[in-house]
Parts: sequence; C-alpha cells; structure tokens
Amino acid sequence: MAFAVCVGDISTHGGGIVGPGSATVQIGGKPAAVAGDMHVCSLPPSGHQPTVSVFPSGSGTVLFGGVPALRTTDGCLCGAMAAVGQTTVMIG
Repeated sequence: MAFAVCVGDISTHGGGIVGPGSATVQIGGKPAAVAGDMHVCSLPPSGHQPTVSVFPSGSGTVLFGGVPALRTTDGCLCGAMAAVGQTTVMIG
C-alpha cells in the first residue's frame, strides 16, 4: 500500500504536483491528485525529461471522481514520484 498524493505535494525531483486534482475529494484540505494531473519538474529539461509532465496512471482500484487516485508509487513521465504524500491515507 502507498500513501495518497495531493495537489501541492513535493516530488522526488524537487518539483510539485500542480493538479488540477479531484474536484470532489480533499485530503488534509487539499485536492486529491488523480491520473492526468500535472507535475512541474525542478530538474533542467532535456530530451527525455520535460519541465512539465503528466501522471499517466494511478490506482487500479481506487477512483476519485471516477479517475484513478495517485499514490506515492505512481510515476510521471519525467520519472518523478511524490516524495511523501499524505500519510493519513493509504491506497492499496
């Protein structure tokens, strides 16, 4: 099981998850992050690593507003994942 991710959480590349997030689910007062949300990477852009990239997929079993929930184990296209996530919510 992994922790849920929210808009505003920091990534393993030092950037942040910018959303837009779920319109119907909040965790700790922040919109829950879902598949399709964007990440702004703090590493310099390169041929294989864009500045802004998408989280293409999330949980196969938990949906927020009909969209797969993001977990700390889900990666975005630049390779980053959420660094910590919301430690009060675990998603299997």
